[in-house]
Amino acid sequence: MTSFRSDIARYARTPFLDYLALSPLAKRILIILVAVTLILDSLFRATNGGSTSVVSAVVTTTITLSVALFVWRPPIGTSVLILAAAAASVTGVADSLLTAAVILGLVAFTCSPLLTTTYLLAWIAWLVAIVSRPGSGFQPLGAVIIAFLSLVSLMIGLAIRQQYERARTLALQLEVSEREVAEQLKHERDLIADELHDIVAHEITIVALHAAVLDRTEDMQTRSQSQTAIREAAVQALTDIRRVLGMVRGEENLSPERVSSPDGITGTIAAVTKELGQAGIAVTADVPSDLRLPSASLVALTRVIRESATNVLKHATGARTVSIVLRVERGWVHLTFTDDSPPARTAGLPASGYGIMRLRERFRLFGGTFESERKSQGWVVSASLPLSG
Repeated sequence: MTSFRSDIARYARTPFLDYLALSPLAKRILIILVAVTLILDSLFRATNGGSTSVVSAVVTTTITLSVALFVWRPPIGTSVLILAAAAASVTGVADSLLTAAVILGLVAFTCSPLLTTTYLLAWIAWLVAIVSRPGSGFQPLGAVIIAFLSLVSLMIGLAIRQQYERARTLALQLEVSEREVAEQLKHERDLIADELHDIVAHEITIVALHAAVLDRTEDMQTRSQSQTAIREAAVQALTDIRRVLGMVRGEENLSPERVSSPDGITGTIAAVTKELGQAGIAVTADVPSDLRLPSASLVALTRVIRESATNVLKHATGARTVSIVLRVERGWVHLTFTDDSPPARTAGLPASGYGIMRLRERFRLFGGTFESERKSQGWVVSASLPLSG
């Protein structure tokens, strides 16, 4: 009942000249019916000995041709029907009264409520004028039957219109639902890709770098350190892969606010300090001891630290020191990650640019800023986030 009322209310708000276009099949059928009617009407008039008046022929032909206008512009066809009904009521022509009653359903289906009502009133005036005209020979019972047929035609037109509107509404709702599902799937794929890049790719980078060290050195202590680093990174990568698979299976919540490091900023800095230290890179960190950050900001900043550390290992060969500075000022948190790598020296590992792109997108969505550029002293990564809003 509520859906029916909403459909009626939506139909009642249709603008006066707005219309519902017929389907291609309905248009073809309508054209065929109009053509057949015109041919039969012409044959009838040619064989009835000229008993039909010229006015009747003009009104009947006009009504028939106006139906063809519904193929292109139903409001124009309805307007012509209203004029024809007015002319017929004045001249007393009753030949097409039943046809006009049947057409009422077509008008109700295609045209606005106000235009349909206007046509209905014109048709009723036509019917009343014929019944009350002296010597018309039109019986009241015939008028009642025609009025009943017009009511049936009107109800059928309105019912078809309601079903069409409901089907169109359901189609739009289905389209919106499919779009939301697609966006949700894309969001989840992006989160999984972020996990693979930010966590697993970091560990694989460490494995690749220390495997290269094993190929280049015979020093037992260095080889032992690299083997330890490879083993720890491989174990951590397996752990992270299992966790990502758990996310895919729905065993772990896919939430952008999930903290990537169980120890937050402190734990992330400690982890990258150890990893960079094994590569011969010293890390200095300046982080407030009483730092308190929202969960989303914490995740974003830990990802910046891990991505920057990975890039140092992959693309900043020759770096000897890394500096991590975190400051909270005037409602903003600022992170600066710098290294002293010389230009044009890399570890030879492939670069996709995915990490930097995703970080820039994440900070833009949070209303912050993210920059990564080479300066005279080395690479400088700057990230800022508002603590509220």
